[in-house]
Amino acid sequence: MRLLEDGGLDRLSLRGVARELGMHAPGLYWYIESRQELIDLLARAILDEATADLAAPAAGQGWEEWLTDFALRMRQALLAHRDGARVVAGAFLFRTNSITGFLELALETLEAEGFSRDFAMLGAVTVMRYTLGIALDDQESPTRLPEVRRKMLEKAMAKGPPIDAERWPRVADVMSRWFQAVKNTRGSGDHGGMHFRHGLALVIAGIRSGAQVPSGE
Repeated sequence: MRLLEDGGLDRLSLRGVARELGMHAPGLYWYIESRQELIDLLARAILDEATADLAAPAAGQGWEEWLTDFALRMRQALLAHRDGARVVAGAFLFRTNSITGFLELALETLEAEGFSRDFAMLGAVTVMRYTLGIALDDQESPTRLPEVRRKMLEKAMAKGPPIDAERWPRVADVMSRWFQAVKNTRGSGDHGGMHFRHGLALVIAGIRSGAQVPSGE
């Protein structure tokens, strides 16, 4: 994990791990069969942070709040590590049971609310994939670098978003107001987290609406 933090996923190799441990690369293959297995184990370590002490919903806690809380914990764990989202996206999660415990609890929770088992699985996996996708976008975006983000925001705040308002008036309107909101709260708040929560609420609403669809439709 330290090598991942230092050099990123692209520079991570079994040879580098062996060198760090002071052993020959062939000897490491006795313990880890491939770089893929190494990625799988790193993904499990990252997701363990999201699932640590994970339990069924507390008394009075609805399934919506419970799923939302898990997604927020997962996002935090992914963003806490360099290339964390890429590691998890490239892993065989079921091989190490990285998410099996969460899924079992999610199925138990949603089934108790009247969802079918298959629909519950689709709902839980969709929440996970949405969370992973947004975290991946956050980490891969050019604006993830503080200096790049600062310059981009300064230019946008001085001249407005680089969008032709005559060609795309609706997009320009929304982006102008969003940039103004960022300007008014600059230096405070997690704006990426705010958008993540809004999108997550849409996903949760979609799952909720599934309970109202008669079986067979």
